[in-house]
Amino acid sequence: MSGWFTIAKWEFFRSKLKFDSRSAILLTLTLALVIAASFAAAQTQMSMNQKIYTAASTEPALRPILESDQRFSYLPVTIYDATQFYMYGADFVIIGNNVYLGDNPKSAAAGSALENTVKEYREIVLTSYDDINNSHPVWVTVHDIERPQNFQLLSAQGAAGSLDTGRDSGSNERSHQGYPKGEITTEYLNAGSSFTLPQDISDLDDYKARSFFQKQTLSTPSFFSPPIPFTAILYAFLFIFPIYFISQFYSTSIMDERTNKKGELILAAPLSSRDIVIGKTLPYILVTLLIQAVITLYIMGIPADIRTAQSSLLILAAILPVVLLFFALSFFGAILSRSFKELTFTSVFLSVMISGYLFFPAMFTNIHAISSISPITLIVRLIEGETLLIGTYLFSTLPFYFVAFSAFLFGTYIYREEDLFTQKAVSEKITDCLEIFLLNPYGSVFLLSIIFIPFVYMTQLMLIVMLFNLPAPHSVIVMIALSAMAEELVKSAGIYTIFKRKLQLVTMRNAFRLAVLSGTGFFVGEKAVAVLTLAPIASSAFGAVMTMGTLLLIPLLLHISTAAVSSIVMYRFGTRRYLLSVILATVVHSAYNLFILRGVLFG
Repeated sequence: MSGWFTIAKWEFFRSKLKFDSRSAILLTLTLALVIAASFAAAQTQMSMNQKIYTAASTEPALRPILESDQRFSYLPVTIYDATQFYMYGADFVIIGNNVYLGDNPKSAAAGSALENTVKEYREIVLTSYDDINNSHPVWVTVHDIERPQNFQLLSAQGAAGSLDTGRDSGSNERSHQGYPKGEITTEYLNAGSSFTLPQDISDLDDYKARSFFQKQTLSTPSFFSPPIPFTAILYAFLFIFPIYFISQFYSTSIMDERTNKKGELILAAPLSSRDIVIGKTLPYILVTLLIQAVITLYIMGIPADIRTAQSSLLILAAILPVVLLFFALSFFGAILSRSFKELTFTSVFLSVMISGYLFFPAMFTNIHAISSISPITLIVRLIEGETLLIGTYLFSTLPFYFVAFSAFLFGTYIYREEDLFTQKAVSEKITDCLEIFLLNPYGSVFLLSIIFIPFVYMTQLMLIVMLFNLPAPHSVIVMIALSAMAEELVKSAGIYTIFKRKLQLVTMRNAFRLAVLSGTGFFVGEKAVAVLTLAPIASSAFGAVMTMGTLLLIPLLLHISTAAVSSIVMYRFGTRRYLLSVILATVVHSAYNLFILRGVLFG
């Protein structure tokens, strides 16, 4: 039996012991009470909005209408008292056919609520006649039509193909149709539509019973509701919250073994660090993916055909890299932290950053190409029945895969006694990771710069999200400076490690040689990423900052030169001046980028 499987089985059953029997019983009782209270509230129609508005009325005939909405507290008054409705604390008063509102925001909200209540009551009365064609002669049918995108995926052209999950439905076309008595036509329905207009009351109830996430396809004019704004945020919350919750258990498990020295027994076993990490991680990932599958089935329903099943599988494929990234950063953060207090800060910080990366771009779904940065955008499009191109999938998910793999890789390097059970500083542990990699027969600053490309890539995409709404050219200038700093940090990290740990002689020749290797490696990785994934935003100013056009020789010389600036400063003044070396390299890099983009910024 494989060592990682033994560790995985042990970790899975050990996780049950985190709650003793008393805590488990209390947790179960609490959950049962919450479910019972929720059921009772639903049955009694209790709500936090009960009787929040006081409605004074001189018309007794309006009492059934007002009492049909639990938000209103009905107050009968005479005509004389109605003029003094402020004295009774009423938000509005109805005298005859007129409604008089108070001069405050609450009264304005009460008036809006009254308008909706009257519409709903009228709908209930009309429906009760059991003559649907006469009581509802006008219907609103929503047709989904294809919305052309304003960008083209270069990587998806030609033979790349697409993962077809249905037609695009980026926008809605609304048609108002009137139907004569006893006749309902479907002339304007899209070909292949699966819905028909209701013929009786039971059919109408089926249409009204759609879930919160289902699109509206048919409605009466009074109850037509436009698409929910920022639907992607709701989907993101549903999918991300379980990941965040389980990743906390995962990082806590690792930290618990470090603080209680229980992990020493595992390290003493005849197992490699790789087997231990895989075994400890796999159960949590599998449980998380199982929960994601349940959520997908809740939203999409049980697949009735191959197309729906394919969409469900693609949703899981889109959320998989997000799961891996959450657990990879939780794992790395748990190893770097020296206490549970540091772990809490690290976990919250990383979770907020990833959540921002996922949430903010998704709000622009079907509005701007920037939305494709987030895998949540892919999930929203799949749920809405759109086509998912291979290029779009790579653009959104490859950074997550690469960063997750790199975090697991470097974390596995320092999954050893001298880093797990000592109080080393975070910077020292990171340097340990880089040192072990560089001492590997296949390790070099050339390869290290390529490995760090996804980190820079995700940082720059996050900067786009943060700066997207700022006015140009200021946002692009800030983007240039911060992007240059991120690039110079990763290019100089390997050189810093070599000089600090004395892995090679600190000479001018080695400083320049390492700069050439680091700059060339970063250039190769940067162009590979640009070809594979940056096509969707390559035409924008932000994309130009990341790709810097199609030039080859000059960017190569730039990366080598700026790496040389950092390397020579560290050679001359030592690694204690590492921050200064990065700042100087950033200034040179930013000046070059501003010169190249001067036409875009100031033209």
